[in-house]
Amino acid sequence: MESPLGLETRYFIDRTNCANMSEILASFRNARTLQLPVVEQGRVVGLLNILDLLTFREAEGPDLPIDRDVVVAQEGEDVCQYQLLDQDILPFENASGTYVGYMRKSDLLKDLICRRLAAEMQYYKDLQEEFDAIFRSSNDGIFIADGNGTVIRINKASERIDDCRAEEVLGKNVRDLVAQGFYSESVTLKVIETGAPVTILQKTKTGKEIMATGTPLYKNGKLYRVVVNSRDITELNALKNALRDEQYRTERIKCELNYLRKVYTRNDTPVFRSAQMEKVFDLALRVAGVDSTVLIQGESGVGKEVVSKFIHMNSARKDKPFIKIDCSGLPESLLESELFGYEKGAFTGASKTGKLGLIELAHEGTLFLDEIGELPLNLQSKLLRVIQDREICRLGSIKTIPVDIRIIAATNRKLEDMVRANLFREDLYYRLNVVPIYVPPLRERRADIQPLLTYFTDRYNKRFGYAKTFDPEAVGVLLDYDWPGNVRELENMVERLIVTTAGDVIRVDDLPAALRRTRDSCFFLEHRGLGLAEIVTQFERDLLLKVMASASSTYEIAQLLKIDVSTVRRKLKKHNIKISFIK
Repeated sequence: MESPLGLETRYFIDRTNCANMSEILASFRNARTLQLPVVEQGRVVGLLNILDLLTFREAEGPDLPIDRDVVVAQEGEDVCQYQLLDQDILPFENASGTYVGYMRKSDLLKDLICRRLAAEMQYYKDLQEEFDAIFRSSNDGIFIADGNGTVIRINKASERIDDCRAEEVLGKNVRDLVAQGFYSESVTLKVIETGAPVTILQKTKTGKEIMATGTPLYKNGKLYRVVVNSRDITELNALKNALRDEQYRTERIKCELNYLRKVYTRNDTPVFRSAQMEKVFDLALRVAGVDSTVLIQGESGVGKEVVSKFIHMNSARKDKPFIKIDCSGLPESLLESELFGYEKGAFTGASKTGKLGLIELAHEGTLFLDEIGELPLNLQSKLLRVIQDREICRLGSIKTIPVDIRIIAATNRKLEDMVRANLFREDLYYRLNVVPIYVPPLRERRADIQPLLTYFTDRYNKRFGYAKTFDPEAVGVLLDYDWPGNVRELENMVERLIVTTAGDVIRVDDLPAALRRTRDSCFFLEHRGLGLAEIVTQFERDLLLKVMASASSTYEIAQLLKIDVSTVRRKLKKHNIKISFIK
């Protein structure tokens, strides 16, 4: 029985059974080999050479002349390393050290030769398959003729481009194909005539114009093959037209973006009647004529973005980008890449093509940095360099990119206090505070409430297709309200009332509970039957809810109420108010 490796397992000398001389000679005769392995208790102890055995027999020595210094291989082992073996046979043991058979040196060499031949055959087979795959999958037509012009190969792309089937042209001479009208002329014939590469325009039998390039291949100095690459000019023209259409589409998108940019910056039309806001926009108009950096300060919702857009739209940059960056709206881990952009592979998850930063997108336009007080300290230093040098460096790059931008910053925080608390860089503050503009809160310019109310009512009536109006008494309530959330709170209130009110006239009863008052505006009448302490408690709770509805943080609540943040948190906990901000 032979092992899977082709080992000879029948013939060996078993010392355990003390085989006699005739049996040993019979084993050599049957094995037809000059050496046999000697096995004792299942293990190889050496090799016995028949010549040594005959010499031993004549001398009548005490024991078999076993050669114990022999090479033994492991079953399953790669036998390539034994190709220079000095032994006639190679014994094999299994993993337990037990003899399993032997292989003749001649068979070993045959096995190695067969394996090498098989590997070479597989290599050429793989090479042929690779060539066939490339030949078949090429989008260009490939047409191969022999040195006499007889077609021997043609790929699918060439069939499609040349308007023919393989069976129509294979084995035929290109001269006959031209005569039969398959082609107006043959680049293959020109290559045969000139012996050099040739490119021509030729027509197929259907009138399709193709560009064909013929290349000669030589063998032993004679023309051996002509390889023709063809491409449909119609397809190239189609690609050219598609490119032109795409360019037109890109230009159209640019026009649409410019239009939307103008609409976006025009939507927030300044609406005011007060002398305070007249001074604000007068200063903004004068600043718009220069490129000085502007710092707009004021409470949340007073209209700082409206002022920034007003400056942009009245500047020489009005037809260029207006890019707004909300410094509080992005996580710190993403803010830097959004501001400065990054090169491909700059970090894990980065786009393979890289990305432009918002600062770079604002080139030649205006960069509006909203909530600048929320910018982390590590990015403040980078922003300072942008303001000073007017250049940026993308993440993952050492190349600087110049940017021509006008910077407008806005904040509802007191940057001077933040500078003293080491929360904001002093040098950056002075770089931003070149032209300060303060926008007063709505409660300090009550003359603007009525025109703003009218403006927002008209806007949302048009947007939702309504024709609703405010009852004069409701208007009086709105005029008396302090609007801690300023213009933003007023706008949100008007939109909510336009959408949710059932009738066409918005009355006092339709107003939110925080705004509603009785005709005599007496808070006590709304809480008839309660004691002073209970009324004060209820008033404090209502006030906290009202302020929180227009604020974006407990810090802002504390600013509006002029108390400490810790006091705000304690009172919210006292009244069992869950901290929640709409902004």
